Amino acid sequence: MAKHAFFELWNGGFPFVLEGEGYERVCFLVQGGNGGGVRDMWYVIQTITGKEQELADIIEKVMAGEGQKYEHCFVIYQECVRRRNGRRELYVETLFPSYVFVETNQPEEFFLDLKQVPRAANFLQVDGCFWNIYEEEEEFLRRMLESCIVKKSNKMGINCGQAYVIHSSLVWVNEEGQIQGAEGVLGFYLNKIVKQRLRKRSVVIEIPFCGRMRRIRLGIRLKGDFCEAE
Repeated sequence: MAKHAFFELWNGGFPFVLEGEGYERVCFLVQGGNGGGVRDMWYVIQTITGKEQELADIIEKVMAGEGQKYEHCFVIYQECVRRRNGRRELYVETLFPSYVFVETNQPEEFFLDLKQVPRAANFLQVDGCFWNIYEEEEEFLRRMLESCIVKKSNKMGINCGQAYVIHSSLVWVNEEGQIQGAEGVLGFYLNKIVKQRLRKRSVVIEIPFCGRMRRIRLGIRLKGDFCEAE
């Protein structure tokens, strides 16, 4: 028996429902346009934690090409610092576990196509959501990508051709060990820090993201931690 899909769309502040056959239930949020020209908007696909890059790679391999319904599809990573064998070293982790980002102006068509790709469907949550990024959240992500570095995966331990990695923010502290300033993306959010762990070289900021207040851990570094690698 065919399954039903209920797409909850948000159009100009009013929810409405479309019903179709052959798909599992999904939560689908779309921000209404203003009647003017259509621009690509950013959306989130929620997937299985640890399968983010695999899903993005499937989308790039199967759905790209003539008639593709998206502009970009990507996973965001970040640099972090840890101590190993008495020395500090860089490592990379997923910044937003379980999230894949898509830029598209055809969200309905894109997601319906995605659900019909068998390999991709395996990585979608049973009640997985696909929703839009609001303007202020997009600004946060764009600031992230402005401090992004692109490295080959064989140097980053990521199984993809290239990896989009947010550079860890250089910070400086006062005599009490409190962060007073920062370069990179953290410089925009110093007043949003709710927790700092200098020894672990990380901070936690609290900002609105994906429809609610979220705490996001960002990697930091101090001057003299190590010589910058190329």
